[in-house]
Amino acid sequence: MFSLAIPIAIQTLLISSLNMVDSMMIGQLGVASIAAVGAANKISSLLIVVMHGFSTGAAIFTAQYWGKRDTAGIKKILALTFVVMTVITLLFTTILLFFTESFMAIFTADPAVISIGSSYLSVVAFSYIVTAMTVLFSTVLKSMGEVKRPLYISVGAIGLNTLLNYLLIFGSFGFPEWGVEGAAIATLISRIIQALFMTWLLVKYLSLKFSRESLGAFDLSLAKVFFAVTVPSIINHVLWTLGETSFFWVYAQMGTSQLAAATLVDPLIFVFTALFVGLSDASTVMVGNNIGAGEKDKGFRYAKTFLVLSVLLSIVLGVAVTIISPFFISIYDVTEFVASQAQYILLIFAVMMAPRIINMINNVGVLRAGGDTKFVMYLDLFGVWGVGFPLAAIGAFVFEWPVYIVFLLANVHEVVRAIVGVRRTLSRKWMNNVIEEKEQIDVAK
Repeated sequence: MFSLAIPIAIQTLLISSLNMVDSMMIGQLGVASIAAVGAANKISSLLIVVMHGFSTGAAIFTAQYWGKRDTAGIKKILALTFVVMTVITLLFTTILLFFTESFMAIFTADPAVISIGSSYLSVVAFSYIVTAMTVLFSTVLKSMGEVKRPLYISVGAIGLNTLLNYLLIFGSFGFPEWGVEGAAIATLISRIIQALFMTWLLVKYLSLKFSRESLGAFDLSLAKVFFAVTVPSIINHVLWTLGETSFFWVYAQMGTSQLAAATLVDPLIFVFTALFVGLSDASTVMVGNNIGAGEKDKGFRYAKTFLVLSVLLSIVLGVAVTIISPFFISIYDVTEFVASQAQYILLIFAVMMAPRIINMINNVGVLRAGGDTKFVMYLDLFGVWGVGFPLAAIGAFVFEWPVYIVFLLANVHEVVRAIVGVRRTLSRKWMNNVIEEKEQIDVAK
């Protein structure tokens, strides 16, 4: 478990922490800048979710092809996924560049926040295409068992991004002082460098030649199966992300200070959450492998063990968040009101850690390993749109409660989903051998 979980958790944390570096350093520029970059990154996250959906689909096929050492099959699925992701990314980037202020206006009516966020997005948008390459290539490499070198590349990219932030945000060592735009330029440069190194690594592994022939060699039947596997997962991820973004929209409507309080805690929340991404992926691999091998009893024992581990570890990390939160908030140059609201939010997050982590490992990892994707989709959508968003909206707009209370109401869905999800796991109804089902369909034909 740890051999799978630890490298994946570290890589996930490092690859996704470029935005975290921006947020923490931009935190020195004031409340409006924090709110602006937070809103801009929420817009970017919609595209990143779609990227991860397609790359996950590619990873499923890559793992199977790599098991047979069929590099030709890997090249086909890589070419297909690369073209699809490129088209979607370029379309999203073009629309965003033409309507940048309109996108920002979705979250806030504050002219200063809209202006700062628009200038940030107008630069960061050019990094989307190389970000798509990085997400796809790193996922494919992970499926081929190559984890360490993508990790080293990610560390180098974060180090470069941090250095460029220091130079371009604050104008250190004679560099221009560009503030938020400097952070955007730093992100763009570091992601380009990261994508180049990731491309080099993939070419080395597969002896790729990015020619017209290799990119045009599509297999229609492969494409049909690929989209059948990938699209439902993407729909689930996108609707879920829109739900999470709706919470952010509620905070934004409450005022710039409230938005800043809800935004500046994101890096710390992400760090502690990302630690469980690897555990979630490990549960998918270990439980799924046993179900596929016909050892459902062993898979069920693993599922229960992962549930117990998630509860115990979440308690430990909840205590850690409580201890660290005052020191973390002191990093930012914000008003006493914003700092106090952020402190309360982090305390609530610490309390809600257990159900949140159970959902990540049980719902995302275990239940999907058994092919129970529809149940997970319905549960996630009901939790966010049927429980979390209505409660948050009522708390913010009807009762006008503080932002930390609204944050608590928004996260009630975590408790609901955890209870229903655990009951589903214990029922064993989710344990479907999708390989056997496919073979039965083929025989019937």
